[in-house]
Amino acid sequence: MSIKKLLRNNIAQLLSLTGLTSPARSGRGRLSIATFHRVLTEAERQVYPLPGLCITPEELDALLAYFAEHFDCGTLATQHERYLGGEITTRPLLAITFDDAQHDNYFNARPLLAKHQVKASFFVPVEAVEQQEPLWHDRLGFAILALLNQADGGREKLTRILDSAGLSASRDDGLVGSIIEASKKLPLQTRLGLIERLVVASGTAQVPAFARLMTFSEIAELVRDGHEIGSHSMTHCLMPECDDETLMYELADSRRILQSHLGQRIESFCYPNGNSDIRTGEAVARAGYLRAVTTTWGNNGKNGDRFQLRRYNMDARRVFDSNGKLMPAILAFRMSGLFPV
Repeated sequence: MSIKKLLRNNIAQLLSLTGLTSPARSGRGRLSIATFHRVLTEAERQVYPLPGLCITPEELDALLAYFAEHFDCGTLATQHERYLGGEITTRPLLAITFDDAQHDNYFNARPLLAKHQVKASFFVPVEAVEQQEPLWHDRLGFAILALLNQADGGREKLTRILDSAGLSASRDDGLVGSIIEASKKLPLQTRLGLIERLVVASGTAQVPAFARLMTFSEIAELVRDGHEIGSHSMTHCLMPECDDETLMYELADSRRILQSHLGQRIESFCYPNGNSDIRTGEAVARAGYLRAVTTTWGNNGKNGDRFQLRRYNMDARRVFDSNGKLMPAILAFRMSGLFPV
């Protein structure tokens, strides 16, 4: 363990003993929102290109147990309305959210939510679900992994293609994640072209079955369970790069299609990749949503922008020890407002 991490853990333990980071104290009078993405087995996480987006069912079980003990948990729509309405609760309010409508959320997270009697919000990229097309970052990530695993010059092919797009493959630690992050800065058509070239070069790498999206029938089952469904756009685009017409397609059409499929009002939106600006926030409101969440770290006060709600991303690498045990003091520290972001 590094000196920095050891110091951080000791500080977390000390703050926990003083009660300064307890959820009852740090979350009082605030709305907290937890973010999850994929819920994969350890074997699946080992071959997924973005392991930082994954938690295992065992890790989710531990986190939900912690949240159910220390917070009043529910969907984003329910908790946001309760919070704005000034409802007095014995425990601080926490909304549970899952991004991207991955099938593992249905298969692995759904039974654990039922076990802990917790309702959650699931954000759906509508066009991807309709077409059962993997999200662009999954296609890119699996193509990169396939090239890195090729014995016949895959690394060289990857380097050449990335160089042509002005990107680098020189970093070994977190290589896939770093390439995906860098690609987000490319113009849309350049990024899409890069993905297609890498997929072809990799031998048309296939996204494995475990990484598929939910179907609308599975999403409807979540609704029947009492969970909330929100929009995650049509195509999981980066919203600020869209022109006004495309923006309304991503926002209004995704909402309309979800409402048609599910027969219920869609009130919540989640910005893909957390990217938003003043223009996109105003467009979300015009499209009929009542709230939107970002990936900005932190909790929310009553004077905050309802279309720029902050969340806490649940990264298992940060809050579980090497034996797979949850470290409550670290989690509380990270969600306390005292943790240096």
